[in-house]
Amino acid sequence: MSWLVDTLLATGALIALVLVLRRPVARLFGAGLAYALWALPLLRLVLPPLVLPAQPGPQLAAAPALTDLPVTVLAEGAPAGPDWTALLLAAWLAGAMIFALWRLWGYAAMRRLLLGGAVPVGQVGDVRLVESPATQAPVAFGVRDKVVALPIGFMDRPDRLGRDLAIAHELEHHAARDLAVNLAMQPLLALHWFNPLAWLGWRALRRDQEAACDARVMAGATPQLRAAYGQLIATFAQSPRLALAAPMACPVLGEASVIHRLRSLTMSDHSPRRRQAGRALIASAVLALPLTATLSYAADDLPLPPAAPTPPAAPLAQAAGKQHRIVIVERQGGAWTDGSRLKTRVIERGGKTVVFKTDKALTDAEIEQKIDLALRTLPEPPAPPQPPEAPEPPAAPDGPGKLRRIAIYDGAGGSKTIELPDAAQISAQVNAEVRRGLAEARRGMAEARAGRAEALTAIRSARDEVAGDDSLPADIRKRVVQQLDREIERLSRQGQS
Repeated sequence: MSWLVDTLLATGALIALVLVLRRPVARLFGAGLAYALWALPLLRLVLPPLVLPAQPGPQLAAAPALTDLPVTVLAEGAPAGPDWTALLLAAWLAGAMIFALWRLWGYAAMRRLLLGGAVPVGQVGDVRLVESPATQAPVAFGVRDKVVALPIGFMDRPDRLGRDLAIAHELEHHAARDLAVNLAMQPLLALHWFNPLAWLGWRALRRDQEAACDARVMAGATPQLRAAYGQLIATFAQSPRLALAAPMACPVLGEASVIHRLRSLTMSDHSPRRRQAGRALIASAVLALPLTATLSYAADDLPLPPAAPTPPAAPLAQAAGKQHRIVIVERQGGAWTDGSRLKTRVIERGGKTVVFKTDKALTDAEIEQKIDLALRTLPEPPAPPQPPEAPEPPAAPDGPGKLRRIAIYDGAGGSKTIELPDAAQISAQVNAEVRRGLAEARRGMAEARAGRAEALTAIRSARDEVAGDDSLPADIRKRVVQQLDREIERLSRQGQS
């Protein structure tokens, strides 16, 4: 579907470009080259996506085993609500289909209307000439069955020059395959059925088509003949609307088209050198069209090497010095299937070995961005556990750890005996308490660092969301972003102290 969206955007931009350039090109190089500009969006419509070769094989590595490694899975899970993108895409395609069927139905109805009750009056090559009661002006239609429909009694007009010029105009439409161009433009219009710019482009195309046909008919004509031809165009300005046909005065576009054509007739013929320069410019634009194509990378069909066997678990004493490894797995659609065909990239980052696996065709910049995002969202590793404290050795019976007994006499002749530890035992107890306090302090500092790291990550994420939220007023967004920046700076200073 990305190709359809890219085609919609590229053809819309080309339609806008042609609308801007058509009149200057007509003045400089003639009406025919202004009409040729409309080939650019039409050719872009049929331009297929360009598939580039896959990235070279040396960047692939054997997939390490996932056992005993921390794994972060980045996959596109199903959204929590309705998929508005899918709904909009379905509505767009449904509208395009309905539009295309409506246009084809209108063309078929127009043919039935013009040929119903038509009387053959002649044939020029493979083009049939008929007189039809359904039209008041000459009109050309048909791609395979080519027809020129004339009003009833048109062949008996006393103005023979005007009659011949009108028929020559419609025959020129068939000779230049203008009716095939009109039919070929319908898929482009269907793609842009909701776009007013495309409808402006369609009307401009029809005006340029008629002006180019006039230029071909009047090539080398005398000023008197041009004047008679212009009067003939104005005579048929009130013809009926006909779908995808080429009526004499292009009435589907209104009086503006007639004025445009009459103005074009007043332009002098351009020199052959200027026309060649215009053709060269059109050819250059056509050659540059692949620059707007949708790019994709070919999937690498070669199987990856088998995963290395899982090594035995290391003892705790060796695991404490083991390098930290992070595995990031990203799969199309988030499905967890066999990982033997995943492409793997191994990167050293900040003393950590990052193993990135994916079945998507990603550029180096996209992989670096995803790895940075994963590292920012991972919590800080917990502080290593402290070794257990050695138990205090029991006091020897006659050693320094022996308790001292003291008798306290009261005034009534009674006594009470208490036991006091000696100095060495008191020192040992104090040292034990100090060690326990230091251990508690270290655990508290580790927890505080982890909390600050998580808070810093959350505040940075909130800051990015607020900065990119265009729905907030600019002054409020700026003030909130400044407050979040100050909090990020404060937490960063605490983490460094």
